Amino acid sequence: MKKIKASSWLVVLVSGLLLISTSPSFGGDNKSGESEKSQSSEKSKSNELSSTYDSRYWGNPSKEISNSKDQEDYDRASLAIPGIEVATTEVFTSFQGRQAAAAVIAGKGDLVDQGGPVLNEINIYTIFWGAKAAGTSPSAFTQAYQDAINNFFISIQCDATKPCTNHSDLVKQYFRTAKNSSPIIRYRGTYSDTLSSPPASSPSTSTIVGEVAKVVNANGGGLGPTNFYLVFTNNFPTRAGYCAWHSAGSYKATTTSTPSWFTVAYMPFVGTLSSCSAGNIPGVNNTYLTSQAVHSVINVTTHELYETMTDSLLNNRYAWRDSSGYENGDKCAWNFPSKIAGYLVQSEYSNLTHNCPNLIN
Repeated sequence: MKKIKASSWLVVLVSGLLLISTSPSFGGDNKSGESEKSQSSEKSKSNELSSTYDSRYWGNPSKEISNSKDQEDYDRASLAIPGIEVATTEVFTSFQGRQAAAAVIAGKGDLVDQGGPVLNEINIYTIFWGAKAAGTSPSAFTQAYQDAINNFFISIQCDATKPCTNHSDLVKQYFRTAKNSSPIIRYRGTYSDTLSSPPASSPSTSTIVGEVAKVVNANGGGLGPTNFYLVFTNNFPTRAGYCAWHSAGSYKATTTSTPSWFTVAYMPFVGTLSSCSAGNIPGVNNTYLTSQAVHSVINVTTHELYETMTDSLLNNRYAWRDSSGYENGDKCAWNFPSKIAGYLVQSEYSNLTHNCPNLIN
């Protein structure tokens, strides 16, 4: 065996330590209106539980994921990410081809309070995962597409000084205190991860929760129960019979850390996908405020936003749902055209009127 000098061993050791201690950087913006920034996150892997979020954890479902039960089974079979815990995931099933004229309220009866956390205050963050597409039209994963989504959230901000209207006002009936007070909805900023590509196949819930923790921590942000992170990807995965889903998860950096719970939504690029198209909403008639891709994702986004506010799934506990397990958005999916910030979207179920009210004004 060839002998190596002690000085050579020292060079190898130092080089190895440098490689181990360096983590990739992720572009981000945790303040509204500021340009994206990139920061390096250098953490000690000896005490960082969730130190890696690579594809080994992404998995590949053996069948199409079409409902919450499918997702739950898939999550249970997926490789756990250290430091990440996830709640039940509520899947927004794709449009099944029902004609608008035959639209009915889904589920059974009014929503019933199951006692889990609701969010009368919610802080919205967008995360765009994947490389941007070239061009300026908001019809693909371009900067214009991302700007249109962020501008939508900016436009629906509301609080006590600027009371919420329409859908955002409707959900206050499900709050347990100050039911007559306006919800607080704030857009806090955007992050991006352009250094990795999102999973090509339908991801596990822990994959999306882990991506949020990775990106936010790399940019020096904080995770908390009033924070809602929507992960928009530049692809639509295989084996996905849905348009989006929402859930909650927790992250802890070390074995002795207190878990930080937060809410998430997985928002794949529905684009012009027929089963998730805004064209299925009665009244849209192929006339879109920006583009079909943006209009489609905004409709899906409102579905996930108001379900998260009324059934956050924080600490893996249910809040408002009917006796069939349907949330307020599920009961009105693809029905009853309403309008938010100029976009025609689905309505949300109201216990006060026992239906899906038309909220166009």
